[in-house]
Amino acid sequence: MLQATIRMLDNHPLLALLGAVLVLAVAYDGARTTLSASASGPITRRLSAVLWGALLFVHRRRPRHTMLERAGTWITLSLIVTWVLLAWLGWALVFCATPGAVQNSTTMLSASFFDRVYFAGFTLTTLGVGDFAPKGIVWQLLTVIAAGNGLLLFTMSITYAIPIISAATEKRQLALAINTLGESPLAICRNTVGDGDFDVLRSQLEQIETAIADAGQKHLAYPILHYFHSADTMTALPLALARLDQTLTIVDHAAPQLPAATRARIAITQRTIERFMATLESAFIRASDQRPDIPDLDAVTDLPFFETDAQALQNRLASLERQPLMHAYVRDDGWRWEAVWDAENADEAATGEAPPSR
Repeated sequence: MLQATIRMLDNHPLLALLGAVLVLAVAYDGARTTLSASASGPITRRLSAVLWGALLFVHRRRPRHTMLERAGTWITLSLIVTWVLLAWLGWALVFCATPGAVQNSTTMLSASFFDRVYFAGFTLTTLGVGDFAPKGIVWQLLTVIAAGNGLLLFTMSITYAIPIISAATEKRQLALAINTLGESPLAICRNTVGDGDFDVLRSQLEQIETAIADAGQKHLAYPILHYFHSADTMTALPLALARLDQTLTIVDHAAPQLPAATRARIAITQRTIERFMATLESAFIRASDQRPDIPDLDAVTDLPFFETDAQALQNRLASLERQPLMHAYVRDDGWRWEAVWDAENADEAATGEAPPSR
């Protein structure tokens, strides 16, 4: 049975068509992912989502931050390996179209099926071993194209993977810059209230909003960046961005005497956050079906210079249009919404589900 299958694969013209489709699919996906700077290819998008979804499924049942922290690297490597294997398979099928496509360089006999797979592999990797060679001008030209395809594929993979590390580092730095203001909306309000003018917050927002805009563009250019998870709540961007967004809404709504310059800076930063979230929504996440719970805010409204009651502030936060999307962003990174408001609850909040009753 195996021998019959191999003989069929060794001489089937339709295999060339199937192989060409695979090669073109990989070429399109690689070019779309690495060169478009605005979207990922269909293979990249589906493979990344499936792998991350599987890891997140395991994580939500038993929190394993170390596993998620390594996910970005492994997904990147899996993508590159998938590109190479599919291209290898595609070219192997192309060279199996006719019996005389590849021959032994010494005996001049037609190569077997496995010999052609080997020939496609060393041609794609540009090793140039030479113990098998194409027969005829058509197959010689296809061999040159296969070698060029392999060179381009490996070059694109390397030039794509290296900048991702830098982008992931910048992502953690942005989260750290936000969280140094405070590890919860209450802490940020308390640390930056000053004399009611929130000058400390305003001075930090200009740098932070620039970094947020840059992070959004990096997510477009390097789609896999979305799957680089940080196990430390201080460097987890979804938590940091959600905390900042809640804080800005609180300050803007609860401090009527806020200076105009500070209020304008808050509005600009919130629009930047909205654009960042729109970028993620277009490629990675869907808004949650339900709005996140807002905790009791009495401690916030008790701060000096705040002139609103806790219930009104809760209603304002709950009514934000981007809250369901922000909720999904936090959950899709392996955290519960409660971690936004209470960093000390991070281990329990990592499960993505309500803690069991005791």
